[in-house]
Amino acid sequence: MSVDFFWRRVAGRSLDELAPKELGALVPHWFDAEFKPLREAGMVTAVDRNGCLMHFALLEGDAPSLRIAQLPVYGGERRTGGEEVSEDGFVFETELWVLRPEEVQDASAFLQHVAVDDLVRDLDVELAEEVQSLGFATPWSPAWAADLAADLGELKSFFAAAAAAGDAMVKVEQA
Repeated sequence: MSVDFFWRRVAGRSLDELAPKELGALVPHWFDAEFKPLREAGMVTAVDRNGCLMHFALLEGDAPSLRIAQLPVYGGERRTGGEEVSEDGFVFETELWVLRPEEVQDASAFLQHVAVDDLVRDLDVELAEEVQSLGFATPWSPAWAADLAADLGELKSFFAAAAAAGDAMVKVEQA
């Protein structure tokens, strides 16, 4: 199982001006030419396989509310649209989540209080069970725990920069 998750900072007005397909097009994927420069500029971040575990850990931790804990990964307004047909005939819709600038600020404030290393360590057993229940071929391990903590730390910094700039966020999951 490998599911990638991408976050892209955008101007808040983009959320009202663009359709889901257009918003999705703003989010580059690993091998897109614009991914590396945007990542280096701090405008995009991504994780492979850890998106669902990040969400799980944030929900299981000490969050002020379920709504706030959901914001960094699967929270926000879900938008779909723009049916497309792939080369092999598979039909799919663009599906993404958006956060308005005030939600980015709420998510960032929440993340700033999350001690990511402690969170991952404290949830070690629960994360191992979640990995198994999700059907990952690779078992939970100390190396995976370190990767998850690093990904959460990067997300924490990414949201802090977005909040400071007053940005909105577009989030896309890709299997």
